[in-house]
Amino acid sequence: MASTQLIAVDFDGTLFFPGKGVHPKEIATLKSLGDRSIVRVLATGRNWKSVCKVIGPDFPIDYLVFSSGAGIVDWKNQTLLISHNLTAEELVKACSVFCELALDHMIHDPIPESHRFVYRRCSPLPNPDYEARLAMHKDFARDLEADDFYLAGASQLLGVCPNGDPDQPFLRLRKALPGLSIVRATSPLDGKSIWLEAFSSLASKSQGTEWVAQRYGIPASSVLAVGNDYNDWDLLCWAGCAFVMDNAPGVLRDAFPSVLSSGTGVTEAVARWADRAPNHLG
Repeated sequence: MASTQLIAVDFDGTLFFPGKGVHPKEIATLKSLGDRSIVRVLATGRNWKSVCKVIGPDFPIDYLVFSSGAGIVDWKNQTLLISHNLTAEELVKACSVFCELALDHMIHDPIPESHRFVYRRCSPLPNPDYEARLAMHKDFARDLEADDFYLAGASQLLGVCPNGDPDQPFLRLRKALPGLSIVRATSPLDGKSIWLEAFSSLASKSQGTEWVAQRYGIPASSVLAVGNDYNDWDLLCWAGCAFVMDNAPGVLRDAFPSVLSSGTGVTEAVARWADRAPNHLG
């Protein structure tokens, strides 16, 4: 049966929960969707290697849109299909702006080595969340020592804003770097710091998911998206139907209907998607 629908699901805080993993009901729901030839996309801010640390090739999805759309993987074959890296020129400009804003940041290597990064501290103030991320990925981190790393470009810049302000300096970054995709997310580590990320203009969860949808001729109106944080905003706005977890930031809950963040929110969203259009799911 030809695929005529698609579901795109965020990972951390939507499908996957630290210490709990993915609920068996959610896995069963994803398998059921696959049985009905509905295309399943996991759209996450994590890099490819980070995702592979917690789920294997047998996990019931068809595509991985990783690093907020900077890369796309055929999940079953573990084949990289698309990558969008920052050019050397874009990287130099972005680094300059991050430094001007005194943002402690990490500069990730081009895809597919985007789990590796150099780091640069720019703020004199304590930044526990930044230090925690650095310690967590210390095996892949190296201090910034030379300027020649710019020549290779990067997959992304990730800065950590410890005061948790959801708007500043996010808006300042967007204004200073209009040619790039600027993404913000609540830190999955301390749950309050704001991560500010700069990507190629071609990288976003919505653009990555749309690329998959177009392979099957699936319009946005036939897409369900489920997310829980600021970095899901563009995907939720693009999809024909969207739900957020009930613990999502208020701006998302005001814009989209919510489902319970009890570990089975995706299953609830799928059921409500079906109720909205009884013939929608196969």
